[in-house]
Amino acid sequence: MGFIQRVRLIATLKKIVANPTIHNPEGTWYHLTDNEKFKLDPKFTPDDASISIRDRSGQCGIYLAPDIETWVNGHGYWRPFVVEFHVDQLPKGHGLQGRWGNEMFVPASLFDKLTIQRVIPLDAYAREKFGQYGWIEDESRQEFDTGKPITLKEWEKVGQFKGYKYKGKDVRDMPSADVLKLKQQLKKVKG
Repeated sequence: MGFIQRVRLIATLKKIVANPTIHNPEGTWYHLTDNEKFKLDPKFTPDDASISIRDRSGQCGIYLAPDIETWVNGHGYWRPFVVEFHVDQLPKGHGLQGRWGNEMFVPASLFDKLTIQRVIPLDAYAREKFGQYGWIEDESRQEFDTGKPITLKEWEKVGQFKGYKYKGKDVRDMPSADVLKLKQQLKKVKG
């Protein structure tokens, strides 16, 4: 780690320690999953695979992020589905301290503050967020929803999905053949 990175790291740590809730968690948050029937599990203990001020290993709960780009691009954490949550105002403290990807840990005791809005394909999220083809589409050069090949001409268009809103079925309500297709698209590019 270089000098400038160390200075930034120290400055970030000081901010987190001074104000453990560096963001207002109320609003829309996301989670990546490979479970097409996703629901909150108060007995689930997630891995704490990131650097944090307080270790949460062994605690039941869920990690959420304000967007999932850091998980996909930064950590290579690819899953076929994105769970969109509405988060009600959470009490200050309670494991909501800042983390390097701006994700937060919500303990199972606060699951009543979370509402699942929808579960959508990863590439649908990318189209909504960036107006471009998604990560799996980028690797496979195939549209996730139609299966059509993506030509270089189509690929080079900037903002071809500007204003896109996913209109397909919630993954939890999709026929199993459609779910399998989405999982296979990811497996084909990530093994």
